[in-house]
Amino acid sequence: MMRNNVLITLGLALLMLGGSAASALATSGSDDKASARAFRYELRALGARAGEAVLFIGAEKKVGGRELRKVRIDARTEGMAAKFVQTETASTTWVDRLWLPVRARWDVALNEVERIYKATFDGRHIKGTDERGGKVFKKHDYRLAKRGADIISIFPWIMQQDMTPGTEYAIEVFDGRRVYELSFTVGSATEIHVPLGLRKAIPLKGTVRRGDAYKRDLTLWLSAEADRAPLKLSFKYGLLGSVDALLVGHRKV
Repeated sequence: MMRNNVLITLGLALLMLGGSAASALATSGSDDKASARAFRYELRALGARAGEAVLFIGAEKKVGGRELRKVRIDARTEGMAAKFVQTETASTTWVDRLWLPVRARWDVALNEVERIYKATFDGRHIKGTDERGGKVFKKHDYRLAKRGADIISIFPWIMQQDMTPGTEYAIEVFDGRRVYELSFTVGSATEIHVPLGLRKAIPLKGTVRRGDAYKRDLTLWLSAEADRAPLKLSFKYGLLGSVDALLVGHRKV
């Protein structure tokens, strides 16, 4: 099951609870990209609620002489889904003005195994550690063909891209353990139903792959409004079958 970590987190990253931040969220109007924003999502699987997530995108601030933003996802599964994949995460990545990662720390509990992933991103060079029980279990050192994202920063990075129909993207994504390639094609805007009501959305048909050993498909719908809010994420996962993460609230922070 751990080998599916990137798809789990791309999906489960948009599915869980952010404590008091989650309960404070309410539906609001359009967002200013310069402001800090929070998005709350509900996970649906097996015809029932399966978890909740809060995606927080911070305002730009000076950190160590650089202008950075904090991107955080707090999440957990619940109900029947937790019997298949019991997940709880508090994961933070700092991104630069290109919305690409500079450093990250993710505290993750997956099926009662507690881990801390730490990583630094120096251009195309990624160095990281996988800690278990307070000790370093494994070190990682990757060099990419060009700068990539991670499973937290990938969401705001996508939100900033050109959404002209037919545009294709490919970017390498680090999941704390391995590097995968995420590719997607921008579709034409259409109306979809989410818990907030009828919304005009841009579909992004994507694939996550790692060589010939791993390949999974997913679809992300972004708002056609200027804020490009992620409205819905759909993918398939094992015994859970089709899984949807749906926007249920958003606001400026």
